[in-house]
Amino acid sequence: MSKRKFSSALHFAPFVYSLHMYHLIRNWHKWIGIVISLILCSIAVTGFLLATKGTFGWIRPPEAKASEKRSDLLANAVSLEVVLGSVLALNLAEIKDVGDIDRIDYRPKSHIYKVVSKEGYKEVQVDAATGKVLQVAIRNDQLAEDIHDLSFFSDAIKDFGLPVVAVGLLLMASSGIAIFFVPVIRRARFRRSGKMPEKSP
Repeated sequence: MSKRKFSSALHFAPFVYSLHMYHLIRNWHKWIGIVISLILCSIAVTGFLLATKGTFGWIRPPEAKASEKRSDLLANAVSLEVVLGSVLALNLAEIKDVGDIDRIDYRPKSHIYKVVSKEGYKEVQVDAATGKVLQVAIRNDQLAEDIHDLSFFSDAIKDFGLPVVAVGLLLMASSGIAIFFVPVIRRARFRRSGKMPEKSP
């Protein structure tokens, strides 16, 4: 850093140089850091689960084996009415009627339907050729995704929580820079004045 730039930095030091302001910034950094760290740990863990959901069957249920597997079988696939009838016949607590269903996915490669519930993260796999239920399992990856984007807690937290995390990270970065450079600037000011600064607690 050139002498001119360093000298200019010293002129801005009084704003954050006061001991009161320095301690205030440190407290902000500490408490914001604790809250943001907890949220980031949750995002990191669920992010890992989502990134590896295709590797571990307990995260996302593997696709069951259908009676026939050909990409040209869609024309001969059973109707959605048959699929719904098979799923509702199970009388699952999570899927009592059509209104409890979040979505129905068709997988051409496996020639199966995946029926996912709105609540409880339940998935029912149905053979697209016969309408037979092949598997009932829990979608842990869907749970991880809801925790990851904070929608698990509420829609309001999802809409406002992540922006708050972003602002918190910005405040942590800014306060961290201040905490690092204030002692440096402080020592430089005292060195120029010929006095030794007291150590910051």
